[in-house]
Amino acid sequence: MKKLTAVLTVLLAVGLFTGFAHAQANNLNEPGSILVFPLLDNINYSTIIEIANTNPTTDVWLAGYIIAHPPGQPANFTKQDFKIFLTAKEVFWWDTGTAIPARGLPAFNNLKGFMFVWAIDGAGTALEIDFDFLKGDALTFGGNGHAFMYNAIPHQCLASVGDRVLNLDGVEYTMATSQILAEGFSAGFSGIQGTLAVCNLDIDFINSIQPDFDINVSAWNENEQSKSIHLEFFQFQQYDVLNDLQLGINQVFTPKWHLATSSTNPLWAVMFQTTGGLAWGTNVFQNPAFATPTAVVLPPVVN
Repeated sequence: MKKLTAVLTVLLAVGLFTGFAHAQANNLNEPGSILVFPLLDNINYSTIIEIANTNPTTDVWLAGYIIAHPPGQPANFTKQDFKIFLTAKEVFWWDTGTAIPARGLPAFNNLKGFMFVWAIDGAGTALEIDFDFLKGDALTFGGNGHAFMYNAIPHQCLASVGDRVLNLDGVEYTMATSQILAEGFSAGFSGIQGTLAVCNLDIDFINSIQPDFDINVSAWNENEQSKSIHLEFFQFQQYDVLNDLQLGINQVFTPKWHLATSSTNPLWAVMFQTTGGLAWGTNVFQNPAFATPTAVVLPPVVN
């Protein structure tokens, strides 16, 4: 895969994993004030999330949303907010399909979607603050023995405003990217299946607006033969490697492939594949050269 190797070499050279353009693109290896979990699946699997407050002396409140749909209803999303209090150096974990009454957390069982949290100044006012001490990860596992993990995607705060708008614009918070790069095995090779899970945080909670848009995919097989795939997207999608991405062994003719997306909006994504009793998954690569602004307009606080 000469093309993917070259692309990743360029990304490493500009410092994707060491802090490229901190004022613009998010740094994936640093804690942040916002954490995004692109996939919570409590329909086919169970998902445990873990969040760590790495500050050695300061407690913090987090606000969050889970946006998810029930089985067989991918267009019927529920959006539910919650708050979490973390003491200094606390590592908090939550099986998201099970309620934690002591913390006021409901059970998000039989739902599939995504989650994001951000640091706030307190449970009452809930204004965003600069608190780049948050790290997280997610463990997804099923009764068939499948299990995989990924890291929550952090965004660093650059200038705290406290206006109930999360501006991921390179001014208030670092931006995500509109180009993701992934590689995997072709569907059908050694019985392998796969899924690319993608979410988007362009949300206006007050006016109930989330845009739908297109994702264009360029894919290459191991012989550098290319193909293009056009995908429609709305807030959260799981793209099957065979049926949606058209990357089966009889479609790309080599055991492996790699892809790059182009879009007008930022994307948060993870990739996982399975065969038999095995599963593996991880974060996709994010191209900081395509850092793209977006905003989450939060509703007023109701006490």
